[in-house]
Amino acid sequence: MRTTHYLLATTALLSLELGPSVAFGDADTIDLKAVVITASPFVTSKEELVVPAGELTGESLRRSAESSLGATLSGEPGVRSTYYGPGAGRPVIRGFDGDRIRILNQGTDSFDVSQTSPDHGVSIEPLFAHDIEVVRGPASLLYGNAAIGGVVNVMGKELPRERALKPFAGQSETFYGSVSDEKSVGAAFQGGQGNFAWSLGFLDRQSNDFEIPGFAESLYQMEAEEHEHDHDHGEEEDHDHEEGEHEDEDHDDHEEPVFGVLENSFVDTRSGYVGLAWFGDRGSLAVSYSEYASDYGVPGHSHAHEHEEEHEEGEEHEEEEHEEHDEEGVTIDLDQSRFALRGELLDPVDFLESLELDLTFGDYTHSELEGEEVGTVFERDGYELRLTGVHSPVGDFTGAFGFQAKVDDFSAVGEEAFIPSSETSQYGIFLMERLNQEWGAWEFGARLESVEIDPVDVSLEDSSFDTVNASAGLVRRLSENSVLSANLVYAERAPNASELYAFGPHVGTQSFEIGDVTLGKESSTSVDLSYRLTAGKITGEVTAFYSDFSDYVYLRFLDHEDAEEMYGELDTHGLNVYQATAVDAKFYGFEIDLRYHLLDEADRAMHLDLLYDQTRATNESFNTNLPRIPARRLGLRCEYAFGPWLWGAEGRWHDRASHLGPNQLPTDSYTLWGADARFRMHASDTATVDLFVVGTNLSDEEARPHTSFLKDLAPMPGRSFKLGVRTSF
Repeated sequence: MRTTHYLLATTALLSLELGPSVAFGDADTIDLKAVVITASPFVTSKEELVVPAGELTGESLRRSAESSLGATLSGEPGVRSTYYGPGAGRPVIRGFDGDRIRILNQGTDSFDVSQTSPDHGVSIEPLFAHDIEVVRGPASLLYGNAAIGGVVNVMGKELPRERALKPFAGQSETFYGSVSDEKSVGAAFQGGQGNFAWSLGFLDRQSNDFEIPGFAESLYQMEAEEHEHDHDHGEEEDHDHEEGEHEDEDHDDHEEPVFGVLENSFVDTRSGYVGLAWFGDRGSLAVSYSEYASDYGVPGHSHAHEHEEEHEEGEEHEEEEHEEHDEEGVTIDLDQSRFALRGELLDPVDFLESLELDLTFGDYTHSELEGEEVGTVFERDGYELRLTGVHSPVGDFTGAFGFQAKVDDFSAVGEEAFIPSSETSQYGIFLMERLNQEWGAWEFGARLESVEIDPVDVSLEDSSFDTVNASAGLVRRLSENSVLSANLVYAERAPNASELYAFGPHVGTQSFEIGDVTLGKESSTSVDLSYRLTAGKITGEVTAFYSDFSDYVYLRFLDHEDAEEMYGELDTHGLNVYQATAVDAKFYGFEIDLRYHLLDEADRAMHLDLLYDQTRATNESFNTNLPRIPARRLGLRCEYAFGPWLWGAEGRWHDRASHLGPNQLPTDSYTLWGADARFRMHASDTATVDLFVVGTNLSDEEARPHTSFLKDLAPMPGRSFKLGVRTSF
């Protein structure tokens, strides 16, 4: 029945597309003049920005779009994914993840719990985006202390931002993916007349467990488990032959390693929105309502539960019940509703050019199920308010100021509720000024913010922090086609509720986490230096960065002896113990994103893209490496457009991860090869139909992202082909 629905929907949606229609000459370009609204409230051209920022849009976004936001952006400079299967993946920017990267949906919070655990999905549908903006490096000044590592802003069509060009228009996309029997169909409609505009969209996608090139567990994981087994049972086998025979029988009865298909990696997602806007001569007002629901399997959870059981003395019926849960797997049932309002006034008073208001309410819940039994329920609801004013020029100065408030209630109830329920309130004010010069511009900014965390449990103390952020930078035109930018940022971040109050088993990270209520503010001094080529045979950007942290909070591995000495006897469920700890740390590296224009004619074009990024992060207090820092990467892509055809081929090499954190297994190098093609037909002057095919991991290589907690239990998908139709009118 579900397949029939897909076929009917596909037939009904001819002449539609999910993303903007683009000409081949404009497809997938490194456009340094692109409009970027996330990095600055008054600078819209990327070449004029002080901070490093990028944009994924057009054909490149359509080709890269996956079921998770992290996977969608993982090919961008400096960006990887936390990768917890296809259902959950959060962007990692320069080695930063979690509560150091803010995920925004059209400028305000996504209102999910993805920052609390890597197995929690981001409640944003990448296929609804018409562009995704990424700020690499500290963006705390505009977006609060949780953006100390960067910002990802997904710009969709929910809130109409301009007058409708015609009464009715539409786009759609439907495709089939071979590696997981994936089926997806969705559409976006927009239109309007006079001062009014509206938008409407829906999406339905499902995929089964995906195919993998070999075993689910890595060779390093298998060797570690074998070593642990030998260590635990070696003495018993030497002194008790009868018991040894019994253990051999148990070993023979052990479940066979997973091969060929990653169990419990399915995804089933439904999403939709409706929006309405009014545009006047001196302002606009837009509202939208959206819903997002996703049911997805969490690969690797059953492995963690098995590990717990090996260290527990349970009754036989308890073990049988556990095995029954393992067979059915752990799934997450996620639901979110979101209301957004955006208003703008032009020239409201003499000294203001514009005044913008963004207000969002979010209501989120997800249940973690073992079979049919609900294990843990996470809930989050709250609001975010942003008020931004751009003042009129004062001499050579332009600038903006604003106020931001965010309040949300978080609760977790159940077996894996390692974070206590709490209310977090954040209030901030900011100011940015730009001094324009003939050669470029200076830019300065500051932000003051107050953070309060109030646990529901009265036995836990409230926490409050006042943070300061300041920045100074410049952008200088070296020639007609080249620009140099530099930015110096001091940023502070308040610890979150998990870092302060966590206590208990966190299977998502396969650890027993312990917070520390004595943690203070985290602070960093960061420098970015970028060189941009804006025209000519070669265009793009080269960036070097350095960040020096004091009181950087991370989870430090404790052996059981140290843990018991500090906290007494702990029931850790067989999991390793990690404690939130403040240390001095350094992050540094560089990113290269260049394009060589081989051919640029009216009816055909050809270019070669080069991507390289590298990040190192060290724990200066313990003279070790920080964990899960991405290894260096090199990527090449060649693209050729001729008439209605667009062809592309690419390869991305990921180096072996050799700078390992404590208690971390190595990650082998791998190369992902891909190819794609698109053919465009014009049904009319304004309607197009695109047929496309995208092939990924064509060599069927075993690939394990070093940034993933799950890397040794779940590789990335094997060889895959995506075939689809995308249309617009």
